[in-house]
Amino acid sequence: MNRRNNNRKNPNDIFGLGELMDAWMEMMQSAEMLDSIDKRPSMVKPKHEGTMSYEDREKDIVFTIDMPGVAKKDIDVSIEEHTITVKAENGGKRKYNYSRKFKPAVDIDSAKATFTNGVLDITVTKLESSKPQGKKVTIK
Repeated sequence: MNRRNNNRKNPNDIFGLGELMDAWMEMMQSAEMLDSIDKRPSMVKPKHEGTMSYEDREKDIVFTIDMPGVAKKDIDVSIEEHTITVKAENGGKRKYNYSRKFKPAVDIDSAKATFTNGVLDITVTKLESSKPQGKKVTIK
């Protein structure tokens, strides 16, 4: 009779279920350890502080940005037809960097901004959307 050589820890465990259970338990303990790592507080600083809101009104768009700790002279606002960018830095203590794209085209010359009590409000007027014009083609 030919006996099979069994290299398992327990020769009576011919199917290897004991080893499989041991491996499963090790894996579960590792998973618990990884979960606890994810729950530690993050030390990564956000790219900016404060919040930015966007309100698409009937004739204009209003952006409101909380920017505590900076002076009006430290704020740089750029507006293009479909994009607004706001940056500010106060001697390295506070940094803000916002950029937002929006669908309606705006009149960049209409932009108005106010800065009161750490809140920046920017209003831009939407351009009248022209309806696409069609052309009738005559078949010859």
